[in-house]
Amino acid sequence: MNKESPLSIEKLDAYQVSIPLTNPYQLSKVYGTQTHCDAIIIRIETTDGTSGWGEADPGGLIFTGDTGEMVMTALRESKAHQILGKHADEWVERGDGLKQKGSLGAALDVAVHDALAHSRNQPLWALLGDQRHDRIDSLWPTSSGTEEQDLEVIQPKINQGFQTFMLKMGSRSVKEDLVRLKEVMKVLPPHTKVMVDANQGWTLDEAMEFIEGIGDLPLVLIEQPVQASDLGGLNRLLKASPVPISVDESLQTVDDARIVANEKAASVFSIKVSKNGGLRAGLEIGRIAEKHGIAVLMNSMLELGITQCASLHLGCVLGCLLDCGHAYMSTLRMSDDITDFSNLVEEGTARLPSGPGLGVKVDESKIRQYLVDEYHVSR
Repeated sequence: MNKESPLSIEKLDAYQVSIPLTNPYQLSKVYGTQTHCDAIIIRIETTDGTSGWGEADPGGLIFTGDTGEMVMTALRESKAHQILGKHADEWVERGDGLKQKGSLGAALDVAVHDALAHSRNQPLWALLGDQRHDRIDSLWPTSSGTEEQDLEVIQPKINQGFQTFMLKMGSRSVKEDLVRLKEVMKVLPPHTKVMVDANQGWTLDEAMEFIEGIGDLPLVLIEQPVQASDLGGLNRLLKASPVPISVDESLQTVDDARIVANEKAASVFSIKVSKNGGLRAGLEIGRIAEKHGIAVLMNSMLELGITQCASLHLGCVLGCLLDCGHAYMSTLRMSDDITDFSNLVEEGTARLPSGPGLGVKVDESKIRQYLVDEYHVSR
């Protein structure tokens, strides 16, 4: 293919935005409380004028190892120039997304997939595999707080159709969180499902205490109970736990997926498009999970609609999804969004959009409204 290919990437625009959450989000003592979604919106344009959108959702130095400022610096110093001249079809067909890392790599990979799908007038999922789902139930998370605070969040969401809830833990004592969990589950309707996420907030002994304390409570899973690097501890917890153990921070790359699977350190993979480096990497992690009999939870960072929709397209081609709600509620927790993705989440279920590419509309006036920084480069 020559350099004049109509699918050659000729231009990149990057916009750093910051949008407040409707309510602060308290995680474990490792991460504290989050108040904003800080994202970098990427738009690429090919020679024939086809555009593709991507989104980087950096999780900070202690989670994904990057920040919004670091992403913008990387774009200015080299990353933006490196993608110019690449061909969107070759990128997807060769799996160049597997060479990408972190939230910026994810944004670039999603943008290229979006552009190629638009050029072929097909939905993005068609570039990833066979469609297995046309909609996926969504979970709803609560902050790491008290049972009263949990129920203030959960009860209205049950009325809106949500049936799976993730309780954040790890900022209080295990004893307090066990009491909290039991009080919450005691009053929930029988059809609701509950999972907990400690975000690395426990020591191994504390995690064992939690597992011993849950008794026969039918939890969907326990996510990242100990430090990401403690695969031996995760293996011990998996052997002792009556419910599945999920890895999130332990699962940053495709190589991590292979290692965790081989070490038998988890029974669930928490896939996040932005954390894992993009659609192609997420797809490969899903394949590794299926090969090893590991289930998948489609999870999210604090994300806007581009990443949320990309994750929905990916989830809809995976055959090993957990039978529960997945994380497609992120934009509903924001005071605003730069897309119309929220329209796709109805009665606790996210449905695939119609139309080519991602299938969401990006409101560029909203990008301008929440703009923090921008960078533009072309060949």
